[in-house]
Amino acid sequence: MTRTRDVIVIGGGIVGLATAYFLAREKLGVTVIERGAVGREASWAAAGYLTFQGSSTRPGPRLELTRASAEMYERWIGEIGEHTAADTGFLRTGLLEVCVDEAEVEEARARAAWQRRAGFAVEWLDARATRQRQPWLAPDLPVQGGLLLPDVAQVRPPRLLRALTDAVRALGVEIVEHTPVTGLTRSGSRVTGVALASGERPASALVVNAAGSWAAQISPEMTLMPVKPVKGTIVLLETAARPSREIVISSRGSIYPRADGRVLVGATMEDVGYDRQVRLDAVATLIGQATALMPRLGAASFVTAWTGLRPFSHDNLPYLGPIPALDGAYVATGHYRSGILLAPVTGLLLKEMILKEKPTLPIEPYLVSRLGQAASH
Repeated sequence: MTRTRDVIVIGGGIVGLATAYFLAREKLGVTVIERGAVGREASWAAAGYLTFQGSSTRPGPRLELTRASAEMYERWIGEIGEHTAADTGFLRTGLLEVCVDEAEVEEARARAAWQRRAGFAVEWLDARATRQRQPWLAPDLPVQGGLLLPDVAQVRPPRLLRALTDAVRALGVEIVEHTPVTGLTRSGSRVTGVALASGERPASALVVNAAGSWAAQISPEMTLMPVKPVKGTIVLLETAARPSREIVISSRGSIYPRADGRVLVGATMEDVGYDRQVRLDAVATLIGQATALMPRLGAASFVTAWTGLRPFSHDNLPYLGPIPALDGAYVATGHYRSGILLAPVTGLLLKEMILKEKPTLPIEPYLVSRLGQAASH
């Protein structure tokens, strides 16, 4: 391992790799240190759909973060493609959110109104139009209408991670795998590098903690973040006919059709600590939801199921930026279900903060220091 680098990034998931990418483009020497295999935790397990406005329930910092990623994403995919022949699977498919009761209709119509005012493409469909668009929906499903979000896209996370790994290596980033970080080294109030389980102590005046659900365990300085894992189970099916081009989500279940004829079903939200086992009850729940939503999926073949541990923050906003009282230490975690979605804007913002550039967005809502402000109220 290179002994001294400009920046050490802890964590080789989508957020860590994106941060390394933006820093390496500025000619900084970057080392990414991953406790396991690069990209094989929550990022690899994600469904990979990019709901740029659908993940926001109201205007505010969450929407602005997703809007910025929406504006960056396709260009970012193109930039990655300049460094690798790997296909990311990026495809605009659209998303249809099916409403099954009057309360959902009221909320969806209100959300559509403010999202249109905010400049997003969104269309309300009545019950008849929703069923015409999705003929596989169960006849007894009480469809009341649906929200169509035509700009929603998907990527294939394993492919994106391979492509991004190729790109950062082409930019000179050193990637070190199967090497747990056990702490930070410091001199007074300044970080000087990291301590490894092997006993090595690589030096750097800048360290970014992008360790996902494990971020708070890296060192005592990081324990102020209440980040925790939330397990998600996903089922993969294979169908003879593609049920829909669009992603279809509802309170009764959700499916994510892929161009190759396979269908993702998921995902669960399980507060079970660091348990990554695929449990039969979760798989049965997802299959039951899928076949109740679209009975014709009962003829599909079961391919596999997997889990991932999403890093959950206390307020559904990621923790981005400097660690208070430790100069040179930064964090990028707490993205929960949106790590793939928010990767490019996260990498850009971290680069801007580290290099003291004017930020693309006001960064105050995402700073770790907001935790102290919340505690004082």
